Amino acid sequence: MTDDLFDVLPIRGVAGVTRVQTSDDGESDVTPSVVHGVAEVTTVAALLANAMEPDEAEAHNDPFAIVPESDRPCFRVYDGWTVTDTGRKLRPGVWLHAMSAPKGNSEPVPVDSWVCGPLYVEAQTFDGTGNNFGRLLRFKNTARRWRDWAMPMELLRGDGTDLRGELLAMGLEIDPNGRFTLARYLQDRAPKKQVRCALQVGWCGDVFVLPDEVIGPNSASVIFQSGERGHEEHGQGGTLDGWRTEIAARAVGNPLFIVGLSAAFAGPMLARCNAEGGGLHFVGDSSTGKTTLLEAAASVWGGANYRRSWRATANGMEGAAILFNDCLLALDEVSECDPREVGNIVYALGNGRGKQRASRSGAARAVTRWQAFIVSTGERTIATTMAEGGHRSKAGQSVRLLDIPAARQHGCFDVLHDQPSGAALSDAIKRAVVTHYGRAGRAYLERLAHDQRDFAAMLEVTKGLPDFNRQDFEGQDKRAAGRFALLALAGELATEYELTGWPEGDAIKAAVVGFKAWRSLRGRGNDERRQILERVSNFIERHGDGRFSNADTSTEMQVRERAGWWRDHQGRRLYLFTAEGMREALKGFDFNRALDELEACAAIPKAGANGKRSKLERIGGRTVRVYEVQADSLGSDHGA
Repeated sequence: MTDDLFDVLPIRGVAGVTRVQTSDDGESDVTPSVVHGVAEVTTVAALLANAMEPDEAEAHNDPFAIVPESDRPCFRVYDGWTVTDTGRKLRPGVWLHAMSAPKGNSEPVPVDSWVCGPLYVEAQTFDGTGNNFGRLLRFKNTARRWRDWAMPMELLRGDGTDLRGELLAMGLEIDPNGRFTLARYLQDRAPKKQVRCALQVGWCGDVFVLPDEVIGPNSASVIFQSGERGHEEHGQGGTLDGWRTEIAARAVGNPLFIVGLSAAFAGPMLARCNAEGGGLHFVGDSSTGKTTLLEAAASVWGGANYRRSWRATANGMEGAAILFNDCLLALDEVSECDPREVGNIVYALGNGRGKQRASRSGAARAVTRWQAFIVSTGERTIATTMAEGGHRSKAGQSVRLLDIPAARQHGCFDVLHDQPSGAALSDAIKRAVVTHYGRAGRAYLERLAHDQRDFAAMLEVTKGLPDFNRQDFEGQDKRAAGRFALLALAGELATEYELTGWPEGDAIKAAVVGFKAWRSLRGRGNDERRQILERVSNFIERHGDGRFSNADTSTEMQVRERAGWWRDHQGRRLYLFTAEGMREALKGFDFNRALDELEACAAIPKAGANGKRSKLERIGGRTVRVYEVQADSLGSDHGA
């Protein structure tokens, strides 16, 4: 078919037929035979309930296949094969019934042109401001299944390439030669029925909008409208019981795990509590279970597609944040991001506002907004990562993502729940999140959307708990305390809603542990340096005889779990730490920042020309790389 409607495609022809014709007043006149009722409806549920799937049948004559010349031009939709009064078969779909243009003395003749597969315009859509108009479409894809899509009208601009691309990807058959006919059909349809649309995931009044579901007391009155297909982030798998027993139950006794899961439930609470956005950044060596905590948190809302990488620009991360509005934004491994971009990303994510951009006409576009609770991971703190890019972390950035050391008894864990090691527990959780995901978040929203309590007041009560409300807290301490109080409240609500199986109060206790861990890692100037010196000194005191040996003996002693060697030089005892031993001694601190503090007080030599603080030493007939620590600079007497 061409757009001048002169050509007619070969036609084939089914039972249920629906006639769609534009009346004189421009409103759509929908006359059903099998599928669609004509009663006025105001909710999405009622609209789609009236759109029952038609049963296919043998081709037969149907009165609606008769299109008199007086009705042309008009569009009609046939759900199945049908036969015209002349015996011509019409394939299922939208048809344009028109008249050819007269040529010379010849009279116009009927021209029947197939446009696309069965496609109905159920309602007009627009947002709460009376803008962003769209059409609620219902169509049959090539798998013979009916789909619904709220299409933004802006996709009809130009030649409609974007529109056709989206519909083709969703399975609608479209005539490739009629570029404008489909757009004309959709443009002409202006149903009297109207539905409010939401343009992004998150709260829309008292309902919570997900790409495939609206949850809340008035869920039937709102639909999600997007110009793009996909939105697979909020997938579902397994069961809620499976998630509770195989994932949440293993968090009992593991405060960092509880903090991570509570963070997942905190996203929808931001708006309900009028709280600021921000999040947590789990810091620690590789293979400690940081990513496992992130995957478990993401399983509250979705599957493997939910987690995001730090590998993005500030603009790209802005787009990701919009997808997770009022939910959890899970970002794995900050080292994958250009360190020069990290500061801008942290600021943008916490600020919840996109950049001011201009439209094609030069006018200012509406600024995108979002709120999300962020959980991030990395082997370095946000400040250290920014420093690698030549930027110093500002106070506002450091408080937007709170660094939490992922250093417990077994990596990120304390209680192993019948597993032989932290790694085994981590693997068990990873297996569970592949099966059970996306259920807990929706169950949480079902309860939260109908819960009419004053959550802002409840948050203030939680902030008033002694561990979150000390008199010596400064500005950043207070903001961080508020963040952990929000986590505590969200986790306790999830427990009250019978989603976690945790004992009452565990989420609060875990949040306090997380808050104290943040304060410990953050330190207070010289106080932090003192803590680092004490940590290394205490490590030597505990393990100096058992895990270190003399570096200058002719034969190397067999030392179990060696942390290094010692050497006496000019009356001073030097401890030569292996890389693993030094990281163990500094467990709980940002490694590079701790080395900075050790260097500042001359406990280790300054970095060499290669930028490394470690040095090569000949020990026991082999060359090893070690960190040379001068014991007397630690403030204690060790050895010599």
